[in-house]
Amino acid sequence: MSKKLRIIGLGLFFWVLYMGMNYYVYRSVLRGLDISESTEALLGGIVIVAAMCFIFGMFLRGKPYIHGIAYIGNLWLGMLSIAISLFLIRDLLYLFWDFSLGGSTILFSAATIAAVLYAFYNGTRVPRVREVVIPSSKIKSPEEEITITQLSDVHVGILTSKKWLKKIVEKTNELRSDIIVITGDLTDDKMERIPEFLPILRELQAPMGKFTIIGNHEVYHGLKKYYDFTTESGLTPLRNKKVVLSKELELYGVDDVTVEKYLQTPVRLEETLVDVDPKRYSVLLFHQPVRFTQAVDLGIDLQLSGHTHNGQIPPLEWIIGLYFRYPKGLYQKGEAHIYTSPGTGVWGPPLRFASRNEITRFRIVPKKT
Repeated sequence: MSKKLRIIGLGLFFWVLYMGMNYYVYRSVLRGLDISESTEALLGGIVIVAAMCFIFGMFLRGKPYIHGIAYIGNLWLGMLSIAISLFLIRDLLYLFWDFSLGGSTILFSAATIAAVLYAFYNGTRVPRVREVVIPSSKIKSPEEEITITQLSDVHVGILTSKKWLKKIVEKTNELRSDIIVITGDLTDDKMERIPEFLPILRELQAPMGKFTIIGNHEVYHGLKKYYDFTTESGLTPLRNKKVVLSKELELYGVDDVTVEKYLQTPVRLEETLVDVDPKRYSVLLFHQPVRFTQAVDLGIDLQLSGHTHNGQIPPLEWIIGLYFRYPKGLYQKGEAHIYTSPGTGVWGPPLRFASRNEITRFRIVPKKT
């Protein structure tokens, strides 16, 4: 099968799936209620318009008038996801428990609205700062303590608020860490559409450097323009590269695993980590929380990842742990650690339910004996 036919096939599959999701929510909201045909038709019209906002927002992102439509479409996608999650619970309960369908429809519709309002508030807040302390025998004294601030999955795009991004930069600078790292998906749009964010990102300050790696979204939107965007932002992109920052610290960055599928190029983990110095504390930036065991075997002390968003909204929040071994937070293997950020921003829907947007500050301190 040709690549063009595969793309068409996938497009049709997702179209049918997406419209099926909309139909399921539409029927669920009507189930058990005695309403007029005109009200039913009005609700159907609202669902169709909202559903098409997401489709138009995806395919017309470059048009100057599309911002509002794209925002509504992404918000609708998140509402759809939450509604499906809650109504599926209702329908599963109904298999074992006889209750009023009309009453349950009102109850679960109200719960959906409440959940969406909370998720919108939570998802658009300025990220919290979380401090993670990691002891290491390679740090001999308090004076050698290393501080690293991690941003991840910022997803700068046409729906990003400049005011929101400025607050992130200000909050990050207030932490005064030795280095700042951005572990992929900094951008979520074509680079020529987001030049206004360059001056804001240039304001990031760290005495030992500001570094970034590619995530899957950079692969989708083009690596050459991503490289130009990051360098103009004052960031140093690490593509399968090592930098020695001090006698205590070395930093590695490798490409996201997406390059294997979309660009047919290998992830050069072994090649990049071939000369890990066992005397220095070694940090690996790897967008997805994968291949940690291999990284540890090659000498890495700390892997910083993101990508998962901790699910962001139901039902992904419930199933993310089934797909990733290290879906959120800090994990340890021997003396090595991996930290998976829940993300500094959000992907798609401006919603986040059971977790917070996060700026993470690491303190690598001497290990107590």
